[in-house]
Amino acid sequence: MRPPDDIRLTRDDLGRQRWDAGPFGLAVCRDDGGLLVALARGVAVALSAVTVPGSVEAEALLPFSRTERAFAGEAAAGRRSLVLARMWARKEAALRLAGRGAFALAAEVDVLAAGPDGRVALPASGPWGAGGVAYVRDLPDGAGTVAAVAASAPVRRAVFRRLRCPEPATA
Repeated sequence: MRPPDDIRLTRDDLGRQRWDAGPFGLAVCRDDGGLLVALARGVAVALSAVTVPGSVEAEALLPFSRTERAFAGEAAAGRRSLVLARMWARKEAALRLAGRGAFALAAEVDVLAAGPDGRVALPASGPWGAGGVAYVRDLPDGAGTVAAVAASAPVRRAVFRRLRCPEPATA
């Protein structure tokens, strides 16, 4: 219920949009054919949307922990790409929340060890400082896409929207 000129969207040091007009966390992420938007009161949020690949090469396993690789290896061959994409969406959302430099430690973040509240531990050593915790949840799947949201604290209520919008025309 704010006037449009009171809503100031800025970008953080990673280029993500941030709403500076109120006590809300806002995240916007492009997914296949549209935008994914998350809004939550009183917490920072980050999103990740990942297209499920047709197949997975060995190099794609590098950012996963040993436990995550073993879990993916036990999945049926036809589901392995989906399992890896879902784990990467969770991991990427948590790492985006952690900020600049966090992706360097992707293999140290284990999304399989998430507690019932989605709690994912971020490494204490690393370029962003003292580490921390992200609370990660899967979002409803789109056609061939998986998505996850991470928050800086447990969230009771949040708004998630998948907005369909055409790709800009290029000449």
